[in-house]
Amino acid sequence: MKEDISIAKAIAIVLERNPHLRQEGIAHDVLQWYLCRMEGWFATDADAISLQCWDQEVLLPGGHGLMVRGYRPVINTLAKGLDIRLGHRVVEIVRHWNRVEVTVSNGKTFVADAAVITVPLGVLKSNTIKFEPRLPEWKEEAIRELSVGVENKIVLHFSEVFWPNVEFLGVVSSTTYGCSYFLNLHKATGHAVLVYMPAGRLACDIEKMSDEAAAQFAFSQLKKILPNAAEPLNYLVSHWG
Repeated sequence: MKEDISIAKAIAIVLERNPHLRQEGIAHDVLQWYLCRMEGWFATDADAISLQCWDQEVLLPGGHGLMVRGYRPVINTLAKGLDIRLGHRVVEIVRHWNRVEVTVSNGKTFVADAAVITVPLGVLKSNTIKFEPRLPEWKEEAIRELSVGVENKIVLHFSEVFWPNVEFLGVVSSTTYGCSYFLNLHKATGHAVLVYMPAGRLACDIEKMSDEAAAQFAFSQLKKILPNAAEPLNYLVSHWG
């Protein structure tokens, strides 16, 4: 396999070899916004997105859907009749030829015929779960090499709707870092809510702020689109970094 490069580097090479393709002014800014949307899709910056693999995802047919009541109804339905133990942090998984032993942080051990491990990649990368015997080398290498992206959501709730009835509102800029976009939840839920969705380095930088400062930053981005935007009534900030 040929050496991989990032999407950002590939674009730079193309523009260097074909100067006539360079965009200026608003056309350049719009291109940055589309790259910003790609960064949001992969939850990382364009200089970390693989040129070889970026389009290998298989998309399911059909349109997009929004869980207007959240995923709790789905979880509650799937959980019926199951013995679910919350607050049990797994620290060790031991495989024997005829059983699996799962030990949690309070020292209790659960024994089963088999275990399905579905913890997030970030948990595997943190090595907080000890596997005995160790995972195969190829699997440990995959865990090391794969990255975990960051995309956060800053939910702004307003007293009334003052924005157009569109799915997204976008801020264009000369760099992807300066671009941003808002998801219009009013279109699907009827509530006066916009969700600011930063990704990559921008999301990591925003996580260094207090929730109040993060909400104010999101609102400042909104005012670039709608200068007369009303102050939000309240906000909610996620932290995935």
